[in-house]
Amino acid sequence: MKVETKFPIKIIEWHHEPAKKFIGKNNQDIFYELGFSKTDILTNCFQFSVRVNMQYRNMSNGIVFNARTESNFSIGYQNNGPSVEFLFGLLDIATIDFAKIFDKRVKQTNLVGQKVTRQKIKDWTENLQKEIDHWNAPAKKFKESGAERLSKFKNLPNIPVHKMYTENSEGTTEQIIVFKLCALQAISEEERKIFEELEEFYDELNTELLLLDYESFTIKDLSDFKKYIQYAFNSHVLMSSQLTVVRNLYRVVINESVSKRNETITAIKYLTYPSLEIVKNIGKYNRASTSNTTLLYLTESVDTALKEIHPPLNKLVTIGVWTPKNKRTFTHYPITHHDRAIEVNEQTAAGYNATQQLSNIYDPALVRYMNKYFKLLSREYSKLVSNDKQYALSALLSEYILSPKDVGANYNYDCIVYPSVGNNYITRNLAVNPDVADSQLKLIKIIEFEITDADYSLTPNGDWENISIAQVKNRRETENIMPDGTIIW
Repeated sequence: MKVETKFPIKIIEWHHEPAKKFIGKNNQDIFYELGFSKTDILTNCFQFSVRVNMQYRNMSNGIVFNARTESNFSIGYQNNGPSVEFLFGLLDIATIDFAKIFDKRVKQTNLVGQKVTRQKIKDWTENLQKEIDHWNAPAKKFKESGAERLSKFKNLPNIPVHKMYTENSEGTTEQIIVFKLCALQAISEEERKIFEELEEFYDELNTELLLLDYESFTIKDLSDFKKYIQYAFNSHVLMSSQLTVVRNLYRVVINESVSKRNETITAIKYLTYPSLEIVKNIGKYNRASTSNTTLLYLTESVDTALKEIHPPLNKLVTIGVWTPKNKRTFTHYPITHHDRAIEVNEQTAAGYNATQQLSNIYDPALVRYMNKYFKLLSREYSKLVSNDKQYALSALLSEYILSPKDVGANYNYDCIVYPSVGNNYITRNLAVNPDVADSQLKLIKIIEFEITDADYSLTPNGDWENISIAQVKNRRETENIMPDGTIIW
């Protein structure tokens, strides 16, 4: 374990009251904020930050000096977690860097000559060990969860021994090999053979998942399947891309299904993502969310939205038209490895081709491994389903991908983007994090109509907001949306 990059220290806050405010007794106080990120599988590093906070408190005037700096380190990580001594060394570096800035800035002030208190490792051993334990908690929790006892589920292949956590290690053999290859390090012939066996595991898993009878799953089966999947995918392949939104986005709802009445919708709460309470009560899986998560599902065209849900005839249907508030570029996890989507969707093809360029940098074994992972994931996101349980795998993996506390700050995704199954992969859908939906997107128009006839086998032809696959009546629109979320028709 070593420091790969020490970033320049940042001054977060620096406030110094006039000297007269210091008259009387002043007490110096120094305290720290520490932060970890999860290991980035592509850079083989985790980030560690130290915020140094110093205050002088005057008995009469309160806080008269307040300063805060942040020191960030990128740490190369292979196997074992960091030691107390290693982290204390970084805390000490951050303190010394703070002291240099302090000495320079207080010259010719009433604090000249004051010293920054240097820390002692004996005072930090307990706290640093708690930080290490917290960082290692997911792996520890996994070890203690009993997931090892679910290395087999129905007809799915047994979990290879290379995916098992071993004593005195926070990584599996698979993770260690991946870390080495991502860091452009050589691996042994034995490790290369292990990696080939793991490729075979993903091939077999992909095949058996196609045959899995999700519809027969009991509640216990779903619980066991989740434990198996967490074990089978305990080495995640993460990538990110930038999505530039140049057109409006759409979400369709059947009025009766969200408001319980076949009446005009007059509140935007029915057109955005459902509350977590509602999702939990429904208790079903969606393409990119479980019954424990809620997302705003959007599409690139109105026809796509209609083809996705097949609204009933002669019932009120409402479409929300969404657009970015300010920024138009979003960090997303792209689903790119579906063969048909690559053929018919230009953006999906571009994403796929970009991943293939990795072969110019990384060991071919790593690129093959990544392709098998992405191909399995893309098939799950792009498959036709007849029961919500068939969404289980893509939903569980989405829950992980869209959780910053799991994937780390370097992969803080705004959304997942995947080809539309309903529209034969020609357009794409977005599964957007609620926080991003609230802060970065706005509803600008609402469209209401009833469908009198439709042919959902047709390929849409026309503008993004045009309806070409259905005949509609009583169509009307409004852009009159009040600040409190009331829709005025």
